[in-house]
Amino acid sequence: MKPPVRALLAACGAVAFVLVAGGGERTIVLARLAVCGAALAALSATDIAQRRIPNRIVLPAAVVCAGLSLAAGVPASGLGAGAALVGVLAIVSLALPHALGMGDVKLALLVLAGLDGHAARALALGLLLAALAGVGVLARYGTRARTRTLPLAPYIAAGSLLALVI
Repeated sequence: MKPPVRALLAACGAVAFVLVAGGGERTIVLARLAVCGAALAALSATDIAQRRIPNRIVLPAAVVCAGLSLAAGVPASGLGAGAALVGVLAIVSLALPHALGMGDVKLALLVLAGLDGHAARALALGLLLAALAGVGVLARYGTRARTRTLPLAPYIAAGSLLALVI
């Protein structure tokens, strides 16, 4: 994917997350959501095109989001459920690397850092959306569906946006 296209998608993701959050949030929270939304949009496009989650996007974005969360005073207790889910995803990735890659686990870490208290709901919604898409692929391709793969990032991004709305 060409850098200008990825930058445009990232800008759209940032705007979408900030708009969904609304104007009542503090500036630091909006900045964190903008970084998270921008990274999720860029990662989704890359995952669709190349079936990978680039470390050069996901890791710096997760670090920036974590720093902004700490600066905003997000309590660590609010991150517990999301951290537990990231841990489960890491175990699944180690046990079944063909089903879930470590890039997807790092993506979940970004969501944890970027969405603080909404992370568990965002990841659960994203995984539900991916499962529904998987059912669609299974219905369409039958037994040949086992050889097909789905990019997880677009579903996690959509679940993250939904988690901010509901």
